[in-house]
Amino acid sequence: MTFGLKTTLLTSCALAASLNCIQFVGSYNQHAQASFNPGSIEAASGQATTAAGSATKAVITTPVPSPAPLIMAAPTSSSTPVEAAPVFDAAQSPAIAAQAKLSAAGLKPNFAANYLEVQAKTGTPWQLLAAVHRIESGQSGDTSIRSSAGALGPMQFMPATFAHYAQDGDGNGTKQITDFDDALLTAGRYLAAGGADKGKYTTALYNYNHSNSYVNNVLTIAKRLGL
Repeated sequence: MTFGLKTTLLTSCALAASLNCIQFVGSYNQHAQASFNPGSIEAASGQATTAAGSATKAVITTPVPSPAPLIMAAPTSSSTPVEAAPVFDAAQSPAIAAQAKLSAAGLKPNFAANYLEVQAKTGTPWQLLAAVHRIESGQSGDTSIRSSAGALGPMQFMPATFAHYAQDGDGNGTKQITDFDDALLTAGRYLAAGGADKGKYTTALYNYNHSNSYVNNVLTIAKRLGL
């Protein structure tokens, strides 16, 4: 009877110990899984961050101003920029184009505007006027030079011819054979009367001076000018 009671007590104790072991192992496994669960880690981190943020907000109460932006100076060039040379439009400035042609042909460009003005008034090409002016007096201005035949002035008119075709080129109320403006406008009218305004250059030049060599010399210069 005594033996049976002891056996029963020992068996009960062993069974209780086994149950305790099983419960301990199960509880340990659950804690281990929870400790290695990413969600648990993130939750814990979030709580830690929130707590840290709360602590930071509680400590820092005065806003810190942002640093001023850095202003970079624009690079400077050590060399002075070179301006492009002005470009002239011959269509808008015919006087400049005429000056260039006169210079290229070896003639004085000073009277380019005068030649063009007489061309507009008489129809005689400015190239022809410039060539006659060059042959007659070397492109002189006001002058009283006289040829051996008695021709006078910058365009070398015979006095009777000038008197018949004379024009007041400078608008001063007089018509003078020695005045450049008067002589040039008169020459334009005289050449036009001979057909220069209609393209009859040879006829007009021969009428101006009855010499074939004179005609050829004038035309040679006029063609260099673009006639």
